Amino acid sequence: MFSFTAKDLDGIAFLQPQTANNNKFDVDAAVARAHQLRSEFFTSAIKSLVNKMSTSLKNRAEARRAVAQLSAMSDYELSDLGVSRSNIKYAVMGEVAAKTPLRGVIRNKLVAAVSAYKKWQHQRSGYQQLMSMDARQLSDIGLTRGDIHAAVAGKGVLANDNYTAANNDGGRQVS
Repeated sequence: MFSFTAKDLDGIAFLQPQTANNNKFDVDAAVARAHQLRSEFFTSAIKSLVNKMSTSLKNRAEARRAVAQLSAMSDYELSDLGVSRSNIKYAVMGEVAAKTPLRGVIRNKLVAAVSAYKKWQHQRSGYQQLMSMDARQLSDIGLTRGDIHAAVAGKGVLANDNYTAANNDGGRQVS
């Protein structure tokens, strides 16, 4: 137990009261920050995509120039290099020569981007639906507010109290 002297008690009496938790949350600032972060994310994602496509186009252009130069050589010059005319593309591009053309690559990238966007929309919709539920409804499906993000992301982590509640019949009997 603590014991205070009269001097300590007088010092405490002159202190200004402080609230431990003022529960103030600036919603407008949080929304503005979320918009800024979303904008930065999409900007960086688009820059990354453009850089990858630019690099891919440059590499393909260099490979086409090399193939054109080798194709312009005579069979004798190619044999000096150890390349036959039928293996020019393989000699320049290796295994890439057997891959899909640039149109296919771009198409596959766009399909993957659209698929990722649709998955994000689906997760966002699920998150909004779960957040609109009250605590009782969430408890009925074995979740807490803290579990929503993990559940939407597919991690399937449950809080211990809800795991017990979801798997415990609480003495109820089926009639």
